[in-house]
Amino acid sequence: MYKVDLYAKVRRAVMVEDQSERGTAKRFGISRKTVSKMLRHTVPPGYQRKDAPVSPKLGPFVGIVNQILLDDREVLKKQRHTAVRIFERLRDEHGYQGGYTVIREFVAKERLRQQEVFIPLAHPPGRAQVDFGEADIYLGGVKTRIHYFCLDLPHSDAIFVKAYPAETTEAFLDGHVTALSWLGGVPQSILYDNTTIAVARILGDGTRKRTKAFGELQSHYLFEDRFGRPAKGNDKGKVEGLVGYIRRNFMVPLPRVRTINELNARLLNACEKRKVAVLRGKKESIPARRFPPASPRCRWCVTGRMTTRCRRPMAITTFWSGVTSIRS
Repeated sequence: MYKVDLYAKVRRAVMVEDQSERGTAKRFGISRKTVSKMLRHTVPPGYQRKDAPVSPKLGPFVGIVNQILLDDREVLKKQRHTAVRIFERLRDEHGYQGGYTVIREFVAKERLRQQEVFIPLAHPPGRAQVDFGEADIYLGGVKTRIHYFCLDLPHSDAIFVKAYPAETTEAFLDGHVTALSWLGGVPQSILYDNTTIAVARILGDGTRKRTKAFGELQSHYLFEDRFGRPAKGNDKGKVEGLVGYIRRNFMVPLPRVRTINELNARLLNACEKRKVAVLRGKKESIPARRFPPASPRCRWCVTGRMTTRCRRPMAITTFWSGVTSIRS
C-alpha cells in the first residue's frame, strides 16, 4: 500500500502542476490506474468490502428471500410479507435454522435498496402538464361534485383552471381551447396521464393509440403529446400539486354558487391574480420573469371552435414564456 506522502506528491503533480496522468505515472513509477485512484482519495482508502457480509446460515436462502420481495411488488400493499412471515416461511418450508434478527436486518436493507428513487425534475420552457381534479361545491343550494380542468406551465408557474359538471371528452377539449386562448399561445408539448379520453389503448411496446378526439385536438394545435407511466403520478407532479392546491385554497370551505359559470369566474380571477403575484422564492412576478411583450405579427390561427380550419403555419416562434405562437 502506498503511503500518504506519495498520494500528496501525485495529487500535487496533477492538480497543481497540471501534469498529465500518463506523465505522472511515468515520473513516479506507478500505473495510470493507481494515479486515478490517488486523485479520487486524499489518503489511502484501505480495504473496502464490495458487498456486505451475509450470515452463513442465511446465505443459501438469499435468493428465496429476494424472490419473495420481488413477488410482493405485484401484491396489495397490506398483504405483503413482513419480516416475521418471511422468517416463518423459511423455517417451515425450506428448513432455515438461523435466527429472526438476521432475517429482519436483511429484509430491511433489501427493501431500502429496492425503493424507487426520486430526483428533482427539470422543467424547460415550452412544456405544459394537464390533469383533472374533483371537489364538492354547493351548486344552487345542492351539494354537487364537480371536476376541474388544470393546465400548468412548470417553467413559468402560470396556471389555468376551469370547472365542469363531469370529466368528459367535451370538457377535456373545451378546457384546452379556453386555456390556450387565455395563455395566448400553444405549448410545445403537453404531458398527460393515460386518461381514456386521450388514450384508446397502450400497445405492447408502450406506445399509445390516441383517440380520434384527441388526435384532432393535437392536429389542430400542433403540440407534441407526452404521457406519464401508468400509475406514476409523480411523472407529472407539478400539475398533480396544482390539483391539490386548487382544492385546498379555492374549494375550502365549499363554494356556494348559483351556476358553474359563477365558479369559473372565481377561478379565472384566481389565475389572473397568480400571474401578477410574486411567488415565494421568486423576485419577480410571472409575466416579468417569463412573458415578453406580444409581437404584433403573432396571432392565433385557430378560433374557439375545434372545427375551424386554419391556414398552414409558415413559421413557429418560441417565446421565453414557454408557449409558442403561430405566425402567419
